[in-house]
Amino acid sequence: MQYILVGGRFLLVILLYIFLFRVVTTLYGELRSAAWYRDRRNTPFVGRLEVLTTEGGLAKGQVFKVGRTGLTVGRGSNNDVLLPDSFASQDHAKFFYKDTEVWLEDLGSTNGTWVNGEKIMGRIQLVPGDYVKIGSITFQYARWQDED
Repeated sequence: MQYILVGGRFLLVILLYIFLFRVVTTLYGELRSAAWYRDRRNTPFVGRLEVLTTEGGLAKGQVFKVGRTGLTVGRGSNNDVLLPDSFASQDHAKFFYKDTEVWLEDLGSTNGTWVNGEKIMGRIQLVPGDYVKIGSITFQYARWQDED
């Protein structure tokens, strides 16, 4: 009789561990799927710049991602996008994210930054389809879509 009680207790402990294992694996799966959804929804990228015309090292069709932390453009090695263009300044322009929109700021460049054929002064909010000209390089701005 004592062997049956010990065996029953042992079986109960095993069933309890199996139950706890299933609960933990289910919770882990749910948390992973929630994190995946959140990561997809809160992508770190908010815009993209596609090279349309260029003279020099950038390839036509090359895409640069504009992140929530911004993107700097210029000839200087401290920039996110290095422009191999003598008409671009060392620190030419900055793309930044503010209030759910992407903005462009000229950083006091010598030859200026142009949006849709007009020279900008200070900051300007970009809309999808805008053409941005820095030096002799023209980019087209678009909102970010998961392309990976």
